[in-house]
Order: sequence, then structure tokens, then C-alpha cells
Amino acid sequence: MAEIKEKIGGFRFVDAGVGTYAIHMGVDYNELSSFFNGSSSNWDGDPVTVAGVRIVPWGIDNNLPKTVRDILEKNNLGPGILDRKTGLMYGQGPMLYRVNVINNERVQEWLIDDEIQEWLETWDYRSYIRNAFVEYNHMKGVFVKYYAAKSIRIGKPWITRLEALHSTDCRMVWPENDSRRLEDVKQFLVGDFDSYTSKRMVLYSIFDKWNPLIAETAVKYHSMRSFGRNMYAISSFHGSIPWLLDANTLPEIIQYLNENLIASAYIVHEPEEYWKQKDEMVRAMHEEWTEQQVYAEIDRLRDELTKKIADVMAGKKNAGKFFTCVDFVDQDGNLQSWKIEPIEMNVDKYIKAQAEISRIADSSTTSGFGLNPALSNIIIDGKGDSGSQMLYALKIFYGADTQIPEEIALEALNDAIRINFPHKKGIFIGMYRKVINKEDNVTAGERATNQV
Repeated sequence: MAEIKEKIGGFRFVDAGVGTYAIHMGVDYNELSSFFNGSSSNWDGDPVTVAGVRIVPWGIDNNLPKTVRDILEKNNLGPGILDRKTGLMYGQGPMLYRVNVINNERVQEWLIDDEIQEWLETWDYRSYIRNAFVEYNHMKGVFVKYYAAKSIRIGKPWITRLEALHSTDCRMVWPENDSRRLEDVKQFLVGDFDSYTSKRMVLYSIFDKWNPLIAETAVKYHSMRSFGRNMYAISSFHGSIPWLLDANTLPEIIQYLNENLIASAYIVHEPEEYWKQKDEMVRAMHEEWTEQQVYAEIDRLRDELTKKIADVMAGKKNAGKFFTCVDFVDQDGNLQSWKIEPIEMNVDKYIKAQAEISRIADSSTTSGFGLNPALSNIIIDGKGDSGSQMLYALKIFYGADTQIPEEIALEALNDAIRINFPHKKGIFIGMYRKVINKEDNVTAGERATNQV
């Protein structure tokens, strides 16, 4: 009877007694159900109860951030691309600025304000900004916890610090009026949604930047609106999930084939006369044995020999493998010999096809992450992008793809500056990104080759 020996993604490796076969059954339904189950696409339509609190579910299993995390951790491209995107957005780091208009052009005038900078240095604001960018690039939003000083008890608002929470730990509390509108969410439940331990669940009021005296500690969700979604935002690479899953399974499939291919790649022909002579030899050495004992010994010798052949022929560590045997002629004059016959499996074509699928998956994945391949450090067929391609891609990225993410990720920090320093109107914090010029436009002494 056939037995499933291994499951990798949409592949089932079946041992039918005479070999191991890989059968493709399509992408694993369980892995995709969180994303593309048509009957459950409206997963935030009804509340679910956690720790006695009605919350807005995030994904079909209320664990979409965790699912995205698990898929990305197995992917060879995703984490690197998102890290590169975060680094490009961070630039040379945060700085204070004012907006001005000069010669009918909008410009950012970078400045140093000792009073605001002194407050920023009282807590790790740079780490907060990096974490906020990471959350935004993965889930198109960031949950921020606002810590207020005790002075709010006497009507003097002051934000001491901010914390970018993990998306995996945050859920919206269902609006009391059942409106399914983000504007009507008044509380957030924060805790361990992996184990659903109620003792680790904490309720927080929503932070109101126009009335920051409500609570000493509050939470707010800053996000990019996703079309057709009323509550949580979804990541930009949401539609690339099937390609990510296919790309993730390929290395495991190749590894399994390397370790087990001998089972389905060769047939070993054993001469019957060889085992007849073994039978006679065993009987001669153990005349007192019963028929059952003789059969058991022959079976043991057959297993032992099979394992030896398998150890020699199977596995990627046995390069230069060979097999020796002694041919002989039986008493009837017939040639008795061992023979190992290869089975044509077209494994090379199979691997080539999978590699092509992987290349398509890499391209689709890169597009989904919203970063030009020239900036993603992706090398295709041994070829990288030229410096000019990278330069123009960078200028387009800075000119079109950074402003909105920066406004959302830094919104909480700029609100805190406005609350703490109301007399310093018009000062914001932003990311300073040095303009990069082509080497042709830079004087010889200032070129990068002379600056290293």
C-alpha cells in the first residue's frame, strides 16, 4: 500500500513500495486559506471574542500578521527587500525641519532646535522610527503606544515617549455602535495573540491628539487606507502570497530529492542464483535451524545488502560512487550478474521548470514589495543593474514612494512635538536623504572613488 512519506508545500512524496514519487497537488490550501478563501474574504465583517472582549478579527484566523511573518521568514527575497526598503526610507536619519516656499518651489529647511532635540534624546526616538518603518513596510500601518507624564492629571499634557507596538500583538476593539468604521474604534486590545493567554491581554483607550488628557497611556493605529477594507490595512504584497509560497517550497523539494532520489531513480536486478547459494550456505552453517529461521536470516541478509547499495548510491555526499560485483555462470551455463538500471525521470527538466517558476515568483514578489529590482539587490542570471539604472530608480523612489509612508510612520512623533511644544509651530521631524549625483556630475576630487 502506498504511503505518503513527506509533504512539502503542494507536493506529496509517496512511497509505493517500489520507489518514491513526487505528486504535485497544487498550493497547500491551509496556507492560502488565510488570504484567498472566497467564502471568507470579508473576514472583518463580524467580531470575535478574545479574553471576554469583542474585537475586529485580522485575517480569517485572526492572525494575519503572524501568517505573513511565517511566510516571509522562509522566503529568500522578502526580508532582504523589506530591509533595503526600510534603509532607503531611513536615509541618513531623522532631522527637524520647516516647510518654506522659495522661488515658487516647496523646500524643506533643515534646522536644529535644542529644546526639541533635548526631549528626543530622553528616549530612543531613532529606534522608534526604525520600528515604525518596519511595521509599515510589512503591514501598511503601525500601532503606537503613547506614554504621557503624570502632569496630565493637572491638565498639562506632555508625551514622554512613544513605542511602536508589534502588529502581531494588537487588535481593534469592535465599535459599540457596530458601525465597522475605523473612526468609531475607541479601544485596542494588546497582548499575546499566539497563545491567547487572557492574563497578558490589556485594554487601552484610543489616543486623541486633540484631547491628549484622556489617559496616561493610550494607543492609536496609523495606517494607509486599503481599498475596500474598513478597518485594518493589508500589505502591498498581499496578492503575491501564492508566489511566495511556491518560492518557499522549491528549496525543500530539491533537498528532499537529493536525499531520496535513489529510491525512484534506479532498479537493482539481483540474480536469483546468488540467493540460492546464500540459502545453501546458511543451511550448511546452521543445520539445526528451522525453515522459518533460515528464511529470516536470508531476509536479514537481503535487507543488509539493500541498505549497503542504498548508502552507496543515494545522497548528495556520494560523488564518484560506484558498485562492484562478481558475475558467474550457473550450473546450466547461464550468466548470472547484478545490474543497476536507471529509470528515466527527466529530473533535470523538472528542476529546470521549477527554477523558471522560481524566477517568475521572484519577479512577482519584488513587484509586490513595491521596490524597483535595481534597488532590491537582486541578481538575475548573474547580471546586476548598472549604476545609472540604480540612480534613476532611487530618484523615482525618493520622489514618489517615500512621502506618504513617512507621513504615516512619523505622524505620532509629529503630533507629540506639537503637543509638547505648542509655541514652536511649523517644526516637524522628517528623514534626511542626501541627494546622490552621477559621478559625471561630480568634480574629480569629490567622487566616491576618491572619498573611500
